[in-house]
Order: sequence, then structure tokens, then C-alpha cells
Amino acid sequence: MIHASVARPFRLCLKRAALALALGAATVVAPAVLMAQGAPTGPIEITTGTSPGGTPDVLMRRAAKILNEQKIITNPLVVQNRTGGSWMVAGNFVMGKAGDRNVVLCIAQPILTTPITQGLPTLYDKLTPISMFIQGDLVLVVLADSPIKDMKQLVERAAQRERSVKVAGAQSGSTDHMVAGLVEKAGKVKLNYVPFDGGGAAQAAFLGGNVDFVTLTPSEAMPLVKSGKARIIAILSSERRTEPELKDIPTAREQGYDVVWGQAWGLAGPPGLDAETVKFWDDAIAKLVANPEWQASLRENFLRSRMIPAAEVKPYMQKLHDEHLALLRDLGLAKPSAVQ
Repeated sequence: MIHASVARPFRLCLKRAALALALGAATVVAPAVLMAQGAPTGPIEITTGTSPGGTPDVLMRRAAKILNEQKIITNPLVVQNRTGGSWMVAGNFVMGKAGDRNVVLCIAQPILTTPITQGLPTLYDKLTPISMFIQGDLVLVVLADSPIKDMKQLVERAAQRERSVKVAGAQSGSTDHMVAGLVEKAGKVKLNYVPFDGGGAAQAAFLGGNVDFVTLTPSEAMPLVKSGKARIIAILSSERRTEPELKDIPTAREQGYDVVWGQAWGLAGPPGLDAETVKFWDDAIAKLVANPEWQASLRENFLRSRMIPAAEVKPYMQKLHDEHLALLRDLGLAKPSAVQ
């Protein structure tokens, strides 16, 4: 038996030892906690729903390359194409990775439109907002020998007989289809929208003289213009572009038709992504947008890069969703379950 005079100091030593162990444990745990609150560790996947070579794929690969080469992000960035279901395979993959710090989703128009046209639950409002940081305009293009010289003549021609003017585009509910709907609404006419299996097939039909006009990006249109195959009759931006190649092209709005429509791309994280990872991406995208090499690469394709940070993405996406929903309703393409 331990005598009382010895027991008290003994118990005191035990308490001090326990306290030392607790403090030691805290020093071991603290760095781990800090690591969890810092940058993600290991490779990061940027998921995209388009095939290799599609615009979102090209943009994300270019962004990943610069982010890694400039050491803005030191984690290896891997662009993964998860095609199918009009982007729903990619969207649902990221939706199923709740809280995963090593995966983000490229946000493109189908993330908004596919749930509307297929009557599926919305995705944009369940993902974690990160940033929208790439913007692009659209142009209306006719063949070089077309009698249509401007928007007024296009509308006048369409007004002569309902659905007499043909416009080629990708599948129903695509950007091309929505632009056709806006032209119809602004000009109070009815067009004959001819859907094809993708933009490439639509452009081939256009060049073959099977339709009257087509909607393209400036980077798609300019080679056709320079080769003498096509002519741009309007740009669908709110104001004229300033580049030498585009500065003389009037907007549709200038010509009396309120048709303003474009494209936007960015990133979102899975549901429940922590605030530190969002800040990690916010900081990285801000540095990317300020990078001269990035800006130069976008200018080559007539794109812009204005950053909408995470704190502002939610209302921005809500506005985009509402605009797409209203237009797809007008076209009769919004499924009832998607608009409840």
C-alpha cells in the first residue's frame, strides 16, 4: 500500500503526465486540422460533359495547363470527359461526390437547360458555387452569296411565309434553338428550325446551302468569313466588339431587334464543399484571370474572361436559369416537372 504522504505527489505526477499527453496530442492533431483547412491534397479532377475537342473541354484544358505551369495550383489538374445524357452523366457524377475536395465540375449551358427540357431536378442550385470566369458571344451567319444582308432583311424574308426561312442547329433546346426562338420573338416571325446531331453537322448543312442561316461563335465564323464562304449579319452582344475583325459588325439590338444571347463557363464543386476549398479556387481563378497568357489565349478566340467570384455566383446562376427557363417555355420545350 502507498502511504498517503507519497500518494498525493504520485497523483499529482499522474495528472501532470496526463496533461502533457493531452497537450502532445493537441500538437499532433493541430497540423492535421490546418491541413484539412488548406489546399486540397493530391490530383484534382475537372469534370466536363463534352467530348474531347468540344469548347468546354478545350477551355478547361487550357485553364488547367496555365494554372499548373504558372504554379497557381500545384496539384495536378486532370480534365476528365464524362459524356452522356446531355451533361447529366458529368453533373450526376459530381453531385455524388458530396464534400469531395478533389473534384469540380465545368459549368456549361446544358447544366441549366437539360434538367428543364428533360423534367429533371435542377443541379445548378445544389452544387457549391465556385466561379464563372469565361464569356463568349454569338453571331448570325449567312452564306456569302445570300440575298440576306442584315437582320431586317432576314425578318422580312421570314415574314413573307411562315417557316420559310430555315436555320440549322444542334438538338432541340440547344443554344442554336434558343437563339432561333429569340429571333422569332423579336421579329414576330416563325422560323423553320432544323436540328442536327451536333454543331458540326449543322454547319455542314449550312455550307451545303440546305438552310438560310446559322448561329456560330465568332471563332467558328471568322474562318468562313475570311475564306469568302460566309458573312456575319449580326452579333448578339449588348454592344459592339472592338476587335478589328468584329468592330464593323452591328449588334442585333442596333438593327432594331432585341436579341442578346451568349455563353458562359465556369466551375462548381460538389454539394457540401468546404469554404476553404472554395476560397482556394476563388484565389486561383482570380490569378488565372489576371494572367496575360490566359487573356491572350482567349482573345485569339474572341472570348472574354471576367471573374464572377463564388460570393456572387448563386444569384448570377439563378438569373441565367430563369432566363433559360422563360425562353424554353416560350419554345414549348420546358417539361412541367421542371417548372414547378
